[in-house]
Formats: sequence, structure tokens, C-alpha cells
Amino acid sequence: MAVASNLSQSAIGNYESGQRQQPSSDALIKLTRALRVNPLWLSTGEGPMLESVQDGDGASGMGPFTMQPAWPFETVSYATYARLSSQEKRQIELVLAAYIKARGE
Repeated sequence: MAVASNLSQSAIGNYESGQRQQPSSDALIKLTRALRVNPLWLSTGEGPMLESVQDGDGASGMGPFTMQPAWPFETVSYATYARLSSQEKRQIELVLAAYIKARGE
């Protein structure tokens, strides 16, 4: 959970043990993304755990907290990626964006 949320192991341990009840807003965002749950539900226990949204056609589906794609890379684990510096992650993003743009997408 620490790797997936980019929070320290001690912070996760404090939440799990109840030593810390409410995460900061930054930590809450990281936790909701890692767990793919509704932030209101995670912070208060109220509302649906998973958000339901309607698309432009009126079709109901699961919200951004549940429809995040799985980690797309088979040869690079998320844990390895998470250990990179912010600068290294930004460089990878720029290279990927340039590759996609060069393909005309």
C-alpha cells in the first residue's frame, strides 16, 4: 500500500493501527487513487464506496476511482517506477508523450 500510494510505510501503519485517524488532503488523494475508492467514503464512511457516473450518452458506469487502467507495463513493476525521482518520472512522461505524438495520436 505504501508503494502504491506513495506514502511512507509508517504513515500506512499509523492509519492501519488507528494511531492516526484522518489523512491530510494530499494523503487522502493518494490513498483514494491507490485504493480506487470514493474520497468521501474513505474519509467519512458516507456515500458509495465506488463512484457511479454518467457519460455523455447518459449511460451509467463506474467513476474515475474505479476505472483506472491496470499498470500497463509487463517488464517494469509499479514498485520500481515508484522509486524513481520526480525528475526521472517526468522524463519518462516526456519521452512517452513524444512517442505517442510521433505516431500521430
